[in-house]
Amino acid sequence: MNYTIENALLSLTVSDHGAELQDLRRKAAPDAPLLWDGKKEHWPRRAPICFPWCGRIEENWYEFEGKRYEGLPQHGFVRDLDHTLVKQGEGELCFRLDWPGEEKLWPWAFSLETSHALRDNVLETTCTAVNRSDKPMPLQLGFHVGLACPFTPGKELEEYCIRWEKPEAPGGGDIFPLDHEKFATDSICFPDLSSKWLQVEERETGKYLRVETKDWPFVLLWSAKGVPDFVCIEPWTGFLGKGHDLTGRPGARLLAPGESFTRTHRLTVGI
Repeated sequence: MNYTIENALLSLTVSDHGAELQDLRRKAAPDAPLLWDGKKEHWPRRAPICFPWCGRIEENWYEFEGKRYEGLPQHGFVRDLDHTLVKQGEGELCFRLDWPGEEKLWPWAFSLETSHALRDNVLETTCTAVNRSDKPMPLQLGFHVGLACPFTPGKELEEYCIRWEKPEAPGGGDIFPLDHEKFATDSICFPDLSSKWLQVEERETGKYLRVETKDWPFVLLWSAKGVPDFVCIEPWTGFLGKGHDLTGRPGARLLAPGESFTRTHRLTVGI
């Protein structure tokens, strides 16, 4: 089921399936979506939450306490489950997933609350995980939002770029040009990126969709082959690693029983 909230500037629709963003628009331009529309022939998702791991696990299995867990999906499994709406207020939606621990996939019990809030021209998505099991739980968390590109009707992809701010670069920073072959061989990862943000930018006007990247150890750029009208700027707490020990994956964290873990994704609409 989809739920919609709005403020004076933006309108947002979210599905309870995966607590996933479905649509974001400026109220001044309701015919110009700011998110990818999920065309199945290219990429059927729109903005999945990557949890409790990011990317693929080598050979799609891991080992814990001598037991092998196989057939694992990419980017974890919370994106494929229905979440429960627990709050709907002015400009805010909050969903909750309670995972009881399941011996075929993930033996740790946890809860995950995902809050989407509109604050002026900013969309904030906050995920809070709590380890409900009696053993430390490994985790990684990542966001994977498909940003419309182009976001102005009639524009071409080559009229856009990815720009990032770097404190040491006077007056702005670096530009990553876009074309339809840019992601022909998959995503591009920037570990330990010093930039406070990355944005999809319209070169001629300077209009942008900006993702905050400060304090995220890994930031990825990705689109489907051919770049069919979207680009993902993906801040992750962890990354792919070799082997089958989840605690050995880059950026992996062990969450103690009862401990919570929170991260916020901020998307600024500068249009």
